[in-house]
Amino acid sequence: MTKRFSVKSTLSNVLTAILAVAVMLLVIEALLRVSGPPTHRFNNQSEEYYTNPRNYHTPLRIEEGHIIYGLRYNKSPKGYRLPDEPVSDKTGKKNAVLGMGDSFTYGRGVRYEDIYLSRMEQSLSRDGYDVSVKNSAICGANIDEIYETYSYESSVKRYPVVIYGLVLNDFGKSHAIYGTDFIDFNNAGYEFDPLRKTSSLYNLICYLIEERRLHHYTIDAYLRQFEGKNAARNFETLRQLNRDVKLKGGTLIIVLFPLIYDFERYPFHGIHQKIADFCDREGILLLDLLPAFSNYKAEELWANPTDHHPNEIAHGLAAHELHGFIIEKEVIR
Repeated sequence: MTKRFSVKSTLSNVLTAILAVAVMLLVIEALLRVSGPPTHRFNNQSEEYYTNPRNYHTPLRIEEGHIIYGLRYNKSPKGYRLPDEPVSDKTGKKNAVLGMGDSFTYGRGVRYEDIYLSRMEQSLSRDGYDVSVKNSAICGANIDEIYETYSYESSVKRYPVVIYGLVLNDFGKSHAIYGTDFIDFNNAGYEFDPLRKTSSLYNLICYLIEERRLHHYTIDAYLRQFEGKNAARNFETLRQLNRDVKLKGGTLIIVLFPLIYDFERYPFHGIHQKIADFCDREGILLLDLLPAFSNYKAEELWANPTDHHPNEIAHGLAAHELHGFIIEKEVIR
């Protein structure tokens, strides 16, 4: 009798414990649905978004009951970004400026008129400077492809001012990186996991694992590219670009974009310093945007929660800083 009672009592205690854990998990789930990290659908194949937090992007279509947001881009055959609307002829302008870079300068996620080069051109024109800017940035371009862009464009036309919007990944990355919270492949990593949308607790666990793993993994991937032979080769390309610009009577300005990531504990100060030291030795004008961007939280400058390219606010900051820099250095008269 005592043994049966003991078994029943143990079973009752186990069931009570299981029920308590289940209730606790349900409470945690309910709380996380209110205040937990968001879930996103990810798409690495296009510049499209499933949310529109600033009402900046426009609805493109309905897909499986979801509104898909984004922008429609006009592109040249070479992949350059073209104005959204026809513009007046610029051929008679005195100061021709060539802009180069990757998707940051191309303006992924922002309207053409909000790209920092477009805003800079507008503000300089308002101040009475006779200037025209050609944006020859190409999404995904690395430093070698940017050098090729200058070689081609300078063979067609003379540019007294050349602006290169440099992003840290222009030097490449040492190995492939996958994950939804990666600071470069913002929309990528895996197909959207339905369970992360179903359970906020499961989503939190995945979020914390990914964040911890990718934080260290991606920092290491970037730091490696600014060491050893890879850094030497890329800095030599940058040195040659500056020489070519000078030989053709121009001035090179490097606009250094920080990765829009955790400005309070920004892990790439050392890389910025290496670039600054190089530019100082080579006599290259350098505008580092990290101080201006650091006045904001990183997420305030993202094009979208799943796209960490600079948004229109970040481009406005870059245009303001570049405008003042050009006037201070008397690059354009």
